[in-house]
Amino acid sequence: MLENSIEKLFRAIEESAEYLEYKEITSILKENKELNDLIDEIKSLEKEATNLEYHKDIKYKEIDKLIAEKVQILNNNAIYREYLEKLKRFNDTLKVSSALIEEYIDEKVSI
Repeated sequence: MLENSIEKLFRAIEESAEYLEYKEITSILKENKELNDLIDEIKSLEKEATNLEYHKDIKYKEIDKLIAEKVQILNNNAIYREYLEKLKRFNDTLKVSSALIEEYIDEKVSI
């Protein structure tokens, strides 16, 4: 019975507008080579800056500035902003679902 209820909850999440919108924008984002290249470049620069900082090389400060510029470009992209918005909405849905599960468990377990 509990397994059936959990399956219903997961199905409801998968069929929610928030999830479907998130899934759609994720596929659009994956298809955008320019954005993916920019994201990969930022990740690579972050790794390089972290490594330089760890080794006490102040060149990491220059890379941090470059990262900030690249992040600004990323954040100004309409597709990426939409992705972040849909991600937040879907995460909010998951938080509500998690809270419902927690309340259910508390109700069943409490003495």
